[in-house]
Amino acid sequence: MVPHKTTSPTITPLDLRELSILFAEDDELVRKHVARILTPICGELYLAENGRVALERFRRQMPDLVLTDLTMPAMSGLELVRHIKQERPQVPVIVVSACSDTEHLLKAISLKIDGYLLKPIDIEQLLHLLQKEAAALRSQRLASQQSRLLSGVNMAIQYLLSADANQDAVDFALQEMAKAAQADKVCLFSYQDSLFNQREVRLVSGFASGDMVRRVLDGIDPDAPELPYVERWHRMLEQGKSLSGPRASFPPEERTILDALKIRSLLMTPIFEDGCLWGFASLYDMHRERAWSDAETSMVMTATRGLGSFMGRVKLEEERISARRALELANVQWRETFDTIPDMVTVIDTAHQIVHINKAARERLGNDGTGLSGRAPCYLQFHGASHPPDSCPHVALLKDRQPHEAEVFIPHMDSYFHITVNPTFDTDGNLVGAVHVARDVTKRREMEDRLRYLSTHDELTQLFNRAFFEAELENLRQGRTAPISVVIADLDGLKTVNDQYGHDHGDAMIKAAANLLREAFRGGDTIVRLGGDEFAVLLKGVGEELLETIMQRARELLSSGNSRTEHDLPILFSLGASTTHVPARLHETIREADLAMYEDKKQRKMS
Repeated sequence: MVPHKTTSPTITPLDLRELSILFAEDDELVRKHVARILTPICGELYLAENGRVALERFRRQMPDLVLTDLTMPAMSGLELVRHIKQERPQVPVIVVSACSDTEHLLKAISLKIDGYLLKPIDIEQLLHLLQKEAAALRSQRLASQQSRLLSGVNMAIQYLLSADANQDAVDFALQEMAKAAQADKVCLFSYQDSLFNQREVRLVSGFASGDMVRRVLDGIDPDAPELPYVERWHRMLEQGKSLSGPRASFPPEERTILDALKIRSLLMTPIFEDGCLWGFASLYDMHRERAWSDAETSMVMTATRGLGSFMGRVKLEEERISARRALELANVQWRETFDTIPDMVTVIDTAHQIVHINKAARERLGNDGTGLSGRAPCYLQFHGASHPPDSCPHVALLKDRQPHEAEVFIPHMDSYFHITVNPTFDTDGNLVGAVHVARDVTKRREMEDRLRYLSTHDELTQLFNRAFFEAELENLRQGRTAPISVVIADLDGLKTVNDQYGHDHGDAMIKAAANLLREAFRGGDTIVRLGGDEFAVLLKGVGEELLETIMQRARELLSSGNSRTEHDLPILFSLGASTTHVPARLHETIREADLAMYEDKKQRKMS
């Protein structure tokens, strides 16, 4: 068996490094070859020798993408795809099929697979498919991250706007910042001058644990990080810059500090009070080294702009007014960030009322926003409906208070959207609404529709192809439709045209022949291009007497030579037909029609 095409890949698969892949293939030679190519360039590669092992590893390893053969022992690839799409429908699945797997391939397509490859595997085509799916996954993760961060910074700002100037408001804002950035710890530090005229760092408060349970660190707690004063950090923060990165990105002397505190990744953003550096908010990852994204840094810095006005537990009315102005400015800055996101983003309350809506959503709806906020339910504004559509992710979120996602079609926009929703809570843990991010995925859906069409149609003639023909035969053979007639049509002279005039003339003849077949047979008949110059027609419910009438008309159109191509070449067919009243005998009926076609070709050559 040839496991793959020998052409070398001509692309650099840089996009695969963040992708974990499960590859299910019972052929050990193919499995090892693909593993040699993918292991160095993807994040993780999990191998399985059959469908049952693949399903176990899918549930345990939670891969980003599945690549599977269709024909495997223990559990077929088709059954594996069905389980995957039931348990995690958002996971892309690419199937690998041999020409004999046409029935299974069509069933896999009905399960909404994301791509397929024919054996032997073309490695370059495989890498292109994987890169496309990696880009789509990265886009979905970015949308989810943006939704989470918007929700967090929105809650942090709202805490500070709605509360009196006290430490509780600051603590709640810190907690929301850490949740949004998915940090293990968050702390608030202030700069102070010691008795010896030296600057030092003092811990104000913080939160820790994986679930970010509120806990004030008072300096006695052994988990409280005691950060020393570092001149470089102070200098950068004083310039309004943030510091972030994994442990390895810091200078050696600073890595020593991070190691002592068991910090693997650090993000620090400055806090100013009255134009002077007051201190900084510090977020930590204790278990992984990661680079903090621009979106995370931007959102945290937006939230910390409002913290400076609350430092020192301000009590005077005049200073409270000043603090509110500063927070309102931070709110404006958050809104500006909100409006730069290209996806449609809305903040919606538990009554489906739109609280905030960004610029992209306003533009898609053709509204300046004045008629969208707080005036009518979101389902009326976006769907023109009197109630939420089926499978509305916001309805699901209101029931279980968990994030959800879905793909929906919005008719008046004539577009499909991938929706992610993340819940928002008040200080008492009550659900107050959600942040919705809607990404236009119409082009991806069009590509999927195109993929399904090409799997059953011949691209040159737009007739059904051999894969569809074989699947349709199997369905008819197991069904009760009878009688069934089959016509085999062979286009005469194609090889001569290709040899003498070139393949452009040959392709023109094939397309003209397909159009002539459409004219010769009824609209409900199944016309198929089997390949090359071979065509077939399935006539359901047609017995011998009606077949004779149909064939008489067909021969007048297809065998007379009166029809010609755009290059003035005659279109001639050799025809054969046969009928069965027993669907199980369809294959024998096709052989009889094929023999009749060859006899027709022989007689016409002799005449």
